[in-house]
Amino acid sequence: MPSIQNNEAKHPLISIVMASYQGEKYIEEQIHSHLNQDYPHLELVYLDDASTDRTWSILQEMALKDARIKIFQNEKNLGYVGSFEKAIQLAQGEWIALSDQDDIWEKQKLSRLYHTIGSHSLIYADSQLIDDKGNELPQRMSDLKNQIPYTSPLMYTFGAWAPGHSMLFQKSILKHAFPFPRFVSHDYYIGFLATCFQGVTYLPEILVQYRQHDQNAIGANLKKAPKHYATRKQRDLRIQQRVQLLAEFCPEEKALEKQVLRKLARDFCSTNLFARIRRTYLVMKYRDKMLAYKKKGALSKWLYPFKLLFTIY
Repeated sequence: MPSIQNNEAKHPLISIVMASYQGEKYIEEQIHSHLNQDYPHLELVYLDDASTDRTWSILQEMALKDARIKIFQNEKNLGYVGSFEKAIQLAQGEWIALSDQDDIWEKQKLSRLYHTIGSHSLIYADSQLIDDKGNELPQRMSDLKNQIPYTSPLMYTFGAWAPGHSMLFQKSILKHAFPFPRFVSHDYYIGFLATCFQGVTYLPEILVQYRQHDQNAIGANLKKAPKHYATRKQRDLRIQQRVQLLAEFCPEEKALEKQVLRKLARDFCSTNLFARIRRTYLVMKYRDKMLAYKKKGALSKWLYPFKLLFTIY
């Protein structure tokens, strides 16, 4: 019989981390899909963000049924970024898999991600969109977004789409990452940090049933994503903060990328003509990486930098 130590070496601990809020309608079905995973070495870390419905009661009931489940509750609402930040720090696994409260995971999700990630820091997969009743919609995430590997920090300049609900990553990439910034999503931040290490790879398999409904914090439709600004000035400030964040956290070892991001952060904070010209030139030079996640053709990628003469996004 193989020893426990040998099994753990072959199958290191993966922590499923889920932050919940007002999730009573779907959360139990999602938890069952976690418990049914065929990967053999798991802990399930669930943090409730001060829900006022039956979410906490459901988590308590489920924790009594399986010793792998560890439950925690915020005394006051921290929001989804703060809750995921806290829950990740509570996890003991070498690997982290983030989870929404309302999806359904395929049984082989974690085993497929773990056995495919190779030397990369993070991997994510495709998702099938479903409606609030669990019926398949006629679209996958890959139909809506450009699902690609991310090999350079520059690829996060204007956004990215490696969604948290389908990712697995090495917890070690977050060693110096706390506290999480509040002006970007936690999965955007984690994906960017992964590009600063061994990069992000993509598995073109459907491993999550990604539920769309009126209460999504962030759904497949970006128009539903929460806005952190009310005016154009506030929007520009958020973009400047985001690019400054990339420049700050890009490691010195990636000297070219750090230099480019520093220059871009500087020129995004200026309105003078020379700054506008410099940022247009920089994005033109590195457009294939900076605009990789956008579903744009070669001509659109060539034209896009010229808008930076007039705006910063």
